[in-house]
Amino acid sequence: MRRKDKQVTDIEVLNSVINSTLVCRIGLVKDDRPYVIPLNFGFDGSNLYFHSARSGEKVEILKINSHICVEFEQDISIIENEKPCNWGARYLTVVVHGTAELVVDLVEKRYGLVQILEHYKAGGDQYPFINEELEPVLVYKVIVEEIIGKTSGM
Repeated sequence: MRRKDKQVTDIEVLNSVINSTLVCRIGLVKDDRPYVIPLNFGFDGSNLYFHSARSGEKVEILKINSHICVEFEQDISIIENEKPCNWGARYLTVVVHGTAELVVDLVEKRYGLVQILEHYKAGGDQYPFINEELEPVLVYKVIVEEIIGKTSGM
């Protein structure tokens, strides 16, 4: 990171940003073309989980390139000044680099979906997810390789 004075390394702060974010954005690359989309997700303190339909651009890209970048943010606002060149931003962001693995084991697939429900306070541990419900959905686990936090104007 270029601006070390803005870097956040406290894992509790980084996890707090992830846990308080409603929608993350994932970045994927197919050939030389970037692809970024917002997603719902779950986080168990170590791994991220997201779900998907069985087809689509995201699924096709992940079959070819499982490297993933995930962005989380909170407290975003613009800091105005008399001169527009002196405007700034207030933010706290987290970027995760990792590898997305397709979850095939039904126990782990169920676990990933429960993590997503728990993230949204939907009582995931109370929902049993019968096998017929697990078949049509894909679940990915993001193995975190690097986590970077950055803050400004806080």
